[in-house]
Amino acid sequence: MNSTGDEIANPDLDDAAMGGDKDQPEGELFKIDSQSLARLAQGSSVLIASLLSIPDAFALIPGATSPLGWMLKLIGVWISAAVLWFVGFLGILHIVRLIVRGVTVSPDGIKLWRLARPIRWERLDAVSVEEQLVFSKLFSLKPPARKLTLYSRFKSEKKIFKKILVPQPVPSFFFKPADFERMVRKILETKFAINPASVIGSFNSIEAQPNLRTTAKALRYQQILITIFIGFGLVGLLGRKATVNYVYNSGNQVLLKNDLPEAERLYKSATEIDPFFYAPFNNLGNVQFRRGKTADAVLNWQHALALKPDFVEPMISLSHIQMQKRDYVKAKELINSALVLAPLNAYAMVNRADYFVRLGQLTPALRDARHVLAQQDTKDKRPFYTAKCIEAECLALSGKPQKALEELSTIERNINSRDFNRTSFFKAKIVAFREAGNTGDALTTALLARQRIGETADILTELTRLYLANGNSKEAKSFLQKLRAPLPADGWGYLLQAKYDFANLDSQSAHQNIEKAMQVANNNATLLAEGAWLFEAMGKAKEAQTYAKQSLEIEPLTDSALKLMQKIESAKTTNK
Repeated sequence: MNSTGDEIANPDLDDAAMGGDKDQPEGELFKIDSQSLARLAQGSSVLIASLLSIPDAFALIPGATSPLGWMLKLIGVWISAAVLWFVGFLGILHIVRLIVRGVTVSPDGIKLWRLARPIRWERLDAVSVEEQLVFSKLFSLKPPARKLTLYSRFKSEKKIFKKILVPQPVPSFFFKPADFERMVRKILETKFAINPASVIGSFNSIEAQPNLRTTAKALRYQQILITIFIGFGLVGLLGRKATVNYVYNSGNQVLLKNDLPEAERLYKSATEIDPFFYAPFNNLGNVQFRRGKTADAVLNWQHALALKPDFVEPMISLSHIQMQKRDYVKAKELINSALVLAPLNAYAMVNRADYFVRLGQLTPALRDARHVLAQQDTKDKRPFYTAKCIEAECLALSGKPQKALEELSTIERNINSRDFNRTSFFKAKIVAFREAGNTGDALTTALLARQRIGETADILTELTRLYLANGNSKEAKSFLQKLRAPLPADGWGYLLQAKYDFANLDSQSAHQNIEKAMQVANNNATLLAEGAWLFEAMGKAKEAQTYAKQSLEIEPLTDSALKLMQKIESAKTTNK
């Protein structure tokens, strides 16, 4: 429906439209309706949840045990997406409602939101109202939505701007239907002095028709381009998401079957499809670490953490690597960060227990290990059994090696390969045998550990200690060199070098190295106690007593330091 120039030829009506009549009432505010916003959020949640569920429909296929199981999981995903979208989108809409408030129609013009400058009546050339039937079907809107478009002239006098109009759309789904209808009629009555039977249509003066046709044509092209862009975007985004989720979940299923090469291949494919999806990088690192590709694993964990700085799992993995490197400062930072984000994470708590036991701080190590044992997850036994190994190692270091060996024997009988943390188990067993005085079985276990998990710093340290205890300086030297090459300033490296020098009658070098070991002990109760024993063997009772006391101040349960203090006190009594 088009109005003609005759319909607005009355000069009195023109004056009224321009705000010239001083008796015109104040502007009327047509408020955005909260119930209408709720209906929009509800209707849109159905479509958005359906679109978001498309990638998950494919992603859930690898782990589905039956069509019914797949369907139930997909329904769960759809409901979660619908609820999250409804709550989030409705919250955003209400924030917009508070800022915008509504449309004000006044004698001066039309204000589309609270702080906007009014579109003055003299610049408003055309008004159109269109039904949005497709939009309404997609978003389940009843009654169907309508779009009011206000066409105004540019303020610029340049020729190019004189041929087109500025479209200002106002959708009806923000308002109550009656309020929207009343707002449109008020605008038409004020500008064109008409009250049509139906507000659907285009209303303009004859002079504005050429500019309106040009603007409408440009808007049609714009709409086509936007539709094409959105279509390609949805296909690209949802298609890529579906593919990467399918490949990632396939990798998870393969990993459950312990097929590490195939799992690594699938995780690599997932990272190539979507380089910004952090989860495959973490899992790829886990698989590579299990395959002995530690350097590659570290890079992928770091990449996962760069993509998601609050990602707890790679923090835990990297903290374990730092402990292997004896960089306890960085390890502690990573563990603490992980526990701030996830205070009850069993893996993070087990890593902290491992951190404490490496420093000979048995009391906090036992506390963390037993906390994990008390809240074990029946679906994931790995941290539970790792905590049991740490508990056994603490028992051995606190003077109960036989009890530790009994616990380790129970663990070995009741675990399967997936729950078996070889590093923690072998480490605890070596310590238990050694503290029990059974260096033969300790050495056998250390050699088996070397074969199974490689020459880690922990295994090299134990092999050096045990060969020195057995008087085999040649083998001890070989493993000591391997230990010290990547860790030249490590406290245990200095201590074992001092023991080797002392065994080979190089007292000066032994004294220099034991002093360096004590300087970098960093509150390591076990290292201080063992250093104290070496001082005692070198005939330096004063230093031995000093470092034994320091060890006990850090950890009163350190059995090695207690035995040395008893020996020193006994010697003093005998001398008296």
